[in-house]
Amino acid sequence: MQALDLVHEIHTTELRSYRGCRRRWNWAFGEDLQPARTAVPLEFGIAYHYAMEKMYNPETWGSPRTLIAQFAEAAFYDACSAQRKKFNAENERGMSDDEERNYDELLALGRGMIHWYVMNHLPLDQYTPVFVEEKFQVPVLDEDGKPLLCTCDKCWDKYRMSIAHWEGGRWLDRLDWDGLPVVYEGRVDAIVRDKFGNYWILDWKTTARMMNEDADIVLELDDQISGYIWALRKKLGLAIRGFIYVELKKGFPKPPDEMKVVRLGRSFSVSKNLDVDTDTYIRTVSSRDAGAYKAGLYDEFIAYLRAEGPRFIKHHTVRRTGIQLNNFADDLLAQAREMISPTTAIYPSPGRFSCGFCAYREPCLDKNQGGDYQYALETMYQIKPRYYVLKEATTDHAGVGQ
Repeated sequence: MQALDLVHEIHTTELRSYRGCRRRWNWAFGEDLQPARTAVPLEFGIAYHYAMEKMYNPETWGSPRTLIAQFAEAAFYDACSAQRKKFNAENERGMSDDEERNYDELLALGRGMIHWYVMNHLPLDQYTPVFVEEKFQVPVLDEDGKPLLCTCDKCWDKYRMSIAHWEGGRWLDRLDWDGLPVVYEGRVDAIVRDKFGNYWILDWKTTARMMNEDADIVLELDDQISGYIWALRKKLGLAIRGFIYVELKKGFPKPPDEMKVVRLGRSFSVSKNLDVDTDTYIRTVSSRDAGAYKAGLYDEFIAYLRAEGPRFIKHHTVRRTGIQLNNFADDLLAQAREMISPTTAIYPSPGRFSCGFCAYREPCLDKNQGGDYQYALETMYQIKPRYYVLKEATTDHAGVGQ
């Protein structure tokens, strides 16, 4: 039986990188070059993912919210502590005062976000988790239903290090080798079932800034959503209806502080700078300044909060039709064929906006100008496999090579 990793994995991040710029794609995925970056004591998004995994644990789903919050906070704290321990082990200088302060702030932020989300937004009555951190591998098949095979150097190196290389009492020669099957691979945060028996993919991201108002249009064009629905329908045989994308702002609503001086009959501020949501604000003023609240002195500000106030969570529900999923499968085959072809041409795709944010801009400019771009690659980047090769158990990564 073939080992799980004896495949050529293709992920959405690589597909996007390939379509965006082949030179960048080759450096990022062909040569596994990633920008050298200064290690930090805490990767917040990764640690928070462990908390969300605990929140949606099928075994504890339905427990009291306070208990689920405790499980999630403990998972977050343990993940943060493990990151801190690793950082200190790899850096002789240890954490600076600023890093200590930032770590403590992020720890408090995460615990506050977890408690607020569990107590106010965890959809215990709407969904039942079925899988959490579910990984998938789906073969890419050609028009005849046969697996697409890859014979690239990476696949050959992987194959010759395996037992499968030994065939019939001899080491198989590369010329006699058909290659490794190409698979579309990924991992979803959770799969949930609603109260009507429908299945949904759930994906969450922590962000400092919510998506713009045109987010739903962007998500309609998102090939990752199509790919994940298509792949999990294939793997699990579930009629997955769609994708629920949950944005979580890096913050949580805090009750306003009572002012020292009553202003215009109100004991609480109506400043638009308050980091608060509608429900939290109403609970506070209705209980601690009931007279002013009943008199309508907060009505205008509450109306503002409902219409334009800070948003700490947003849900985006995206569905896909059978035609859309079939189109994704066709496009995946076409792109995969190009990507694994030994004759694939490597060239840059300059763009006014894409190049400005590209992690490989400096060596690219050097190469275009006939400079020593190899020196830039050797000094500014490190050879490091992608996170899915390293088997890191989280989908929350700030990837390069998009």
